[in-house]
Amino acid sequence: MRTEETEELRFSARGSKLVKRNRNNSVLFFLFLICLIILFSPAHILAMDTSHVKRVVDGDTLLLDNNRYVRYIGINAPEVQHGNEHAEPFGNEAKNYNARLVENREIYLVYGQERMDRHGRELAYVYTRENVFINKMMLDKGWAYCLFKPPNLRFYDVFLKAQHLAMQRQEGMWHGWETQSLKLLANKRSRRFHREACPFGVQTKKSNRILFSSLWEAFWEGYAPCKRCFPEGPFSVYTEK
Repeated sequence: MRTEETEELRFSARGSKLVKRNRNNSVLFFLFLICLIILFSPAHILAMDTSHVKRVVDGDTLLLDNNRYVRYIGINAPEVQHGNEHAEPFGNEAKNYNARLVENREIYLVYGQERMDRHGRELAYVYTRENVFINKMMLDKGWAYCLFKPPNLRFYDVFLKAQHLAMQRQEGMWHGWETQSLKLLANKRSRRFHREACPFGVQTKKSNRILFSSLWEAFWEGYAPCKRCFPEGPFSVYTEK
């Protein structure tokens, strides 16, 4: 009898260990599954916010139904007319293309590490229900250029590659581009380029300076224009003929 009881106790203990091991394995598998979902799910599934677009402001900004403004992370589109300020070349085209993608539609917002800009606009990566990545699509079609702005750099390399392809294919505002010589002084840290005589460019530390011989070269390297020395936009250089 004692032998049978001992065997039963051993079996019970072994079964208890087996159950505990199975529970541990289940927990580990569950955690592993969550990691897989996070790594491989479309980005919009991870978004904590869905919204409806009330109006497209320009090529990189939206107004939502709840009157919140959203600014696309990582890109910049030519400006449209604001008050007495004239539209930059391709500003209206960029706005119209953006409207075709998202106006009066539901979108998914994935926020950046920095969530608001100094104007009070929310900074986000924007997706449609069909998983179209709007920030990247504006670059793909040549209606925006890369904007390097830490700390929101999650897709910077992806964006720059998209811009390269658009430039090569002469999409959108890159169409018919003529590579004219233009001396530019750029800041390697901020990745902004200036006209040679721009006071902000001249203030750049020598260790951070880099020179470009054309707008094309500066854009290709992922630099964006200084707003003060290109008040009418960088593309006005090629449209003022």
